[in-house]
Order: sequence, then structure tokens, then C-alpha cells
Amino acid sequence: MTGGGASTGSILFDAVEIDIAGRRLFVDGVQTPLEPKAFAVLSLLASHPGRAFGRDEILDAVWGHRHITPGVLNRVITLIRQALGESANAHQYLHTLHGIGYRFDATIKSPVGADDVSPPSVPASVVSTVTESVAIPAADVGTTDNLANDISSSRRVRASRLFGFLAALLLTVATIAYFFLHHSVPVTANVAPVLVVLPLHPVGNTPGDTVLAEGLSEELITRLAHIEGLQLISRTSAARAQEDKFDLNQLSERLHVTHALEGSLRQSGDQLRIDLRLIEIPGGRTVWAQDFDRNFADVFSIQREIAQAVAQAMTLKLGLANAVTDAGADPQWFRDYLELRRKLWEPKNIAAHPDLVEKLRALVARAPGYARAHGLLARALVQDLRETSVSEADRVDAAREAARALQLDPDQLDAHVALASLAWRATDWPRCMEEYRRILNLDPTDSIVRAIYAARLANLGYGEQALHQVEIGLISDPLNFESNYLRGFLLDILGRHDEAKHWLDATAALSADITPLLVSARMFNAAWRRDFAAAREFALAMPASNPYRDANIAVIDALIDPARWPQAQAMIESSERATGRDNFARLLQPNADSATQIALLEKILALRRSPFGLLLWIPELAALRQHAAFQDFLRRNHIIDYWRSHGWPPQCKPDGDGARCA
Repeated sequence: MTGGGASTGSILFDAVEIDIAGRRLFVDGVQTPLEPKAFAVLSLLASHPGRAFGRDEILDAVWGHRHITPGVLNRVITLIRQALGESANAHQYLHTLHGIGYRFDATIKSPVGADDVSPPSVPASVVSTVTESVAIPAADVGTTDNLANDISSSRRVRASRLFGFLAALLLTVATIAYFFLHHSVPVTANVAPVLVVLPLHPVGNTPGDTVLAEGLSEELITRLAHIEGLQLISRTSAARAQEDKFDLNQLSERLHVTHALEGSLRQSGDQLRIDLRLIEIPGGRTVWAQDFDRNFADVFSIQREIAQAVAQAMTLKLGLANAVTDAGADPQWFRDYLELRRKLWEPKNIAAHPDLVEKLRALVARAPGYARAHGLLARALVQDLRETSVSEADRVDAAREAARALQLDPDQLDAHVALASLAWRATDWPRCMEEYRRILNLDPTDSIVRAIYAARLANLGYGEQALHQVEIGLISDPLNFESNYLRGFLLDILGRHDEAKHWLDATAALSADITPLLVSARMFNAAWRRDFAAAREFALAMPASNPYRDANIAVIDALIDPARWPQAQAMIESSERATGRDNFARLLQPNADSATQIALLEKILALRRSPFGLLLWIPELAALRQHAAFQDFLRRNHIIDYWRSHGWPPQCKPDGDGARCA
């Protein structure tokens, strides 16, 4: 292996070019999208082929510190392998050194005389943060990344390269010696564990067993998330993995897990039996197995026992400070709560939402001391899945129910979600963001709430921080359709349209049932990339029954031939008359009235189900942010007040009593 890089600012090997200066990756001459952090790690490793890098060394170099969830680096390595066309089991360039870190092996194509210079250090710009430094709370902001200069400067002469080689050799010898002296320790002992809790399999025909099995699985995920040093896979990806019948290798490759907890549940009368097995991934070795035979009334203590047993089996410490409590609760209340919660969030039950709310009220009346019932009622009252406004009476009821739930249990999650939603509706941004941070502290695996939090950050103009939150959520929930979709959408908001295309395409591959919003997002993305042929294909792909289909096709045709705009305008208006709703395609009109566009976007922002209101911040609509109506929007929604107290987004600066935004 030759240890050089091109003095032109590129690293070349085989059919791959890493353009350091341009921060681009080309494979077989085709530019391959790669996230900034992944590009930084690839550049670091490829700049020093043949050298072993410890995990902490990479974290220090690229993130600036090592206090990062272990799954973050695992995910970045997976992205690099995918970009280079390899996997963990079939690798040509990137090799995993168990218990140590990674090594990059490739013959670098050096220019004449390159052997007389030291390997290029990776420019700090390569690993510049995904989130720009903004004076907002630490929970809102990603870390600022600066590549440590001493990593490269210590290798500028041949002597230092020899020292590095000897150090690596000594480290390898020490590792081998350690393994033989401690042969009972698995080779993955130094790798932080990642656990997936697969939904329990219900055994028998007792009504409601499926709901109980799913509910207990979710409860376990939330409780186990408080094991120190353990990362949990979110319930959405866990359910998808079981539904798609992932084998052990797929669990390792697609979810990056080291352990899986699987089992079954059977209820017979008042007796409950749960059989569990903790296995290593991908080897399949059983680490721990236990049967729990209890009375159904002991369902809450069973959860605690299981969590403690898993923590002990993995030699980790279980933090119980934030554990869910159900002291004195009737187990039947718990079963009723689980059933109502499941039905409330199923889209097919939208029409039944009022009836479900009434059943929740009945549960509260039956169980006035049950915190979960109060919290879920509060959440249901303000998070109606229908696209309608929430009445003042429902807001008052929700606030009262949330307060009662938190009086009974200060950590009741649904109640905090309700309060976050109430604060958002009142544009009380400080309270809103505080509630979301508390929720994610209580349940860090809830990628749906994290995605909503990200949307609120983007609403305030913190686009990079919003993307950072979505990416954190995807570490524990990589198969989540909504979060993947939001990542692609936010990349478009940030003007990174090629990356957005990559992730929107990947989102489409996650499900055979493609939503109209995703088709629209891909159409808009193609239009911003000026790939009008692709945009038209997406418009044509909409079902004939879609009332916006013909208008969208006309808009794309008008982008190709501006003479067609009068016809497109007429069709937009026709689609709006037919539906009684705005057609988002209006946002693609050139020279449209800014005040009208801002009003449209503000209206869309009020609908939690659609992120299209966030287009207010896209570079292509920068002209809107120069209009007086935009200043009114910022003041009316108390956004400027929040900026003054918590820090300005990078594209905006104070300007008198308003703001000047690029």
C-alpha cells in the first residue's frame, strides 16, 4: 500500500476519487452523495491507508470529542461502505478491527514525486459541522466539528510515519495477547452494545393478546433505554424487522445491532407467561433466557424484572430514575390504555377519533387515579389526526388532563407531548422546545416525537439542527418511513438537492405504498434540480384520482415552456376549487405575489401532517424573506422573540425590531 494522496486535493484509488477540495465522492465517474460526517471519516481513513484508527480516535478527529452515541459511527461506516459498494461481510477497502476500530486498505494513485511528501491532512472544512454554531440550548444544537490539527501534523515526516507503524504494530500485538489471556471475553467486548427488542409473539387466542404483546414490547424498549451504555432500536424499526422476517445477518447489517431480545407471550385466565431469550448478533449465541410465570396483576413488576435481568446479563447498569411507574394501577386499565392508544394512532381510525376520545373519557372516569389515561386523553385532544383545528374547549380540557397526569406521574410521556403541542399551537416556543427535550430525555428512542421536534426547529429556521435531530432518530429507527422522508425534505430546505434526491429515493424503497406527499416531494426536488423530465414523471405517477395530478403536470410543463403559465394557473385554481384546499404547486410559480405565498406557507405550517410549510426557508424562495409580510409572520408567531432569547439562525440577523434573512 502506498501512503500518499494527490497533491491536487484528491485521493484516487481504483475507480474512486475523493475530491477533498470540492467535498465530493466519485465512484466510476459518477458523483455519489455522502453525508458530511461520512465524507469526513472516509477522507480521514483514506488519507492514511493501512493505518489502524481506534473508534475514539475517529470520534475525536471528526466530531471533536468521543461523547457520541456509539451507533452514530456505526451508521457512518455503513454509509461509507454503501457508497463504495461493499458491506461489512464483503469488504475491499474498509476493514473492521474488532475491539479496536477500522483500517482503510487501498493502493492510492500518487502523482510523480508524491512519495516525497507526507500524506495530506484532511482539511478542517471537510469535517465542518452539519450544524453551524448558534447560541441556542445544547439540546437544540449539534456539536461544532473541527479536525484536530495535531493528528496530521504529527505525521509530516518519515520518522513520524515509522513511529505510527511501530505503534500500530505494538497495539496489534497487545490486542492479540489480551485476547489469548482473556479468551472468555468476546471480541466485541469493547464495542458498545445495540439492542433490538423484537415484538413479543402472542401465543393462544385470548382477545387482545396481540395488543398486550405489542404494548409490553414498547414498554420494555422505553424502560431498557435507561440502561447506561446501551443503545435501543426504536419500536418502529423493530416491528418492521419482525414483519419482514429479518435473519441475524440482516439485523446486523440493516439495524447495526449486537443483541436481540425475542420471545412470546401467553395469557390463560389471570395467568401470564412470558418467555424471553437474549441473543448475540449475528452469531446467534444465547446470552440469557428466562421464563416469567406471573399473575396478570403483576404485569408491571414483570417489566422491571425483565429490564434488570437484561441489564445484568449484559453487565450494564440500569438507571431507574426515569422508569415508568404504575403503582396501584389495575392491570385491566393498562390493557384498555394499550388498546385505545393503538387505535388512536392508526390512520384507518381517523373517522372514529371522536368515539375513541369518548372511550378515553370513560376510562378516566373509571380510573381517576391512572396517570396514563389522563395523559393519553390530553394528547388525543390536541393531536387529532384530522386536518381540523383544535377547539378552545379541547385545549382547556387537554391542559387540565395533562396537569392531572403529571400530578400523578411527573414523567408521564403523553402528558408532556400534549403540553408541547399546546405550547406550539400558542407559539410559546420556549415551553414547546423545553417539553420536547424532556420527552426525548425520558424516551430517547421515540423517533416520531423527535421528528416533530425537528420540524419545530425547522419552523424556527434552525434547518441544520433539525436535520441533526432527524439523523439522531434514524440511528435508533433506520427503517422509519416518516423520518427518512423528513430527512430528504430537510435537505431540500437546506438547498442540498442532490443529497435530498438520494434520501427521497431511499425512502421510496422502504415501502410499496408510496404516499402522495412523498411523490410531491420528489416532484419538487426534481424541479429544483431542474430535471423537469423527472419532475413530469413524478407528476404522471400520481393516481388519476388525485385531484392535483393534472394541475401538477401543467405546472411542470410551464416550467419547461413559460408560455404555458396562464394555462397552468387556470388548472391550479380549478384543482383548488374542486378540493377546497390550496395546491402546493403554486410555490413553483415564478414572480408570484410574495404576500400570498407567505400566507399559503403559514397556513400549511398549521397542519402538522405536512412539512411543505417549511419551504418558507428554502433558498429558492429567498425573495419571500425580503418581503414585509415575512417580518409580520416572524413577529406574529413570536419567532423573533425566540431568536433574541435563544440565538439567531445562521441565515438571519437582527435588524432594528425585526430581522434580515438571506
